[in-house]
Amino acid sequence: MSADQENIFKLSPQAQMGVFWRILHLITSRYGNYPMGQTLVALTMVFLNERGMPPTLTDLCEATGLPKASVSRYVSWQLREGLCEERVDQADRRKRMLVQTEKGKAEWDWQIRELGKVFADAAEMHAGLFDEKEGMPAAGVLELMKSLTKEAPKQRARSNLVKKK
Repeated sequence: MSADQENIFKLSPQAQMGVFWRILHLITSRYGNYPMGQTLVALTMVFLNERGMPPTLTDLCEATGLPKASVSRYVSWQLREGLCEERVDQADRRKRMLVQTEKGKAEWDWQIRELGKVFADAAEMHAGLFDEKEGMPAAGVLELMKSLTKEAPKQRARSNLVKKK
């Protein structure tokens, strides 16, 4: 673990919330105002695919605790956008595995790069930046948030979250 990574764990709870705000801001800036459950389903699918276990719809329901109707709706969107595809499990032809596509992998790579930037920035910031008493005054925090918003990726329409070729 690098010194920068260790510094993340030394941030105050308030500064950690600042990092959390940056992550939520990044997601909203990139993808718009879609449900948080959709983010959870997408991340779960990617984590399992990255480990060589493409999940089924049932796997996603059990892993996230979300209702099947919601998970199905979120997965349908990902299928339409080309971020994943269904493949029949050769061992059990009743199973439909959700496999990440090249387009989905490219989007995941973008997310990893951007998240790395968020953590690198957080490691460089003064740990007390978001502290209520010792950190930057509220007006300064607001100005910082505004500047981060100006630098953020432009929000995309809900039906077109990933660039079309």
